[in-house]
Amino acid sequence: MLRISNVELPANKNIRVALSRVYGIGKKFKKNSRSRKILEKSKINPLLKVKDLNDEQISLINQKIRQFKLEDDLRQEKEQNIEVKKIIRSYKGIRHDGGRKVNGQSTHHNNRTRPHGIASITKKAMPVAGKKEALKQG
Repeated sequence: MLRISNVELPANKNIRVALSRVYGIGKKFKKNSRSRKILEKSKINPLLKVKDLNDEQISLINQKIRQFKLEDDLRQEKEQNIEVKKIIRSYKGIRHDGGRKVNGQSTHHNNRTRPHGIASITKKAMPVAGKKEALKQG
């Protein structure tokens, strides 16, 4: 097992796939992906297995990885950004605060089992003046 950025990489996988175990390096191998940049700069074949890497290649990968914000630093920055949105009471911050979906996903059909639910579905029926009993929603 190879250890990079406090994460153990599986020995029998390709290095481009194994690098995706590190938080902040994706699995996709497109032009601007971090795993591709790291492997191209260190001139390592992406189809090479982790167990076949030598010490020189491992040190090159470690040097290139240090250029990016990864793992705990990235998670901490993400949490801080969410906290700022909550403090300034932006739309996304309010959605985060309420435990609701944030990025415009549909909530009519598939959000009913989330902890806070949706206000329109979980709202209790209120009695209306002049009527005998409250209408049931459902």
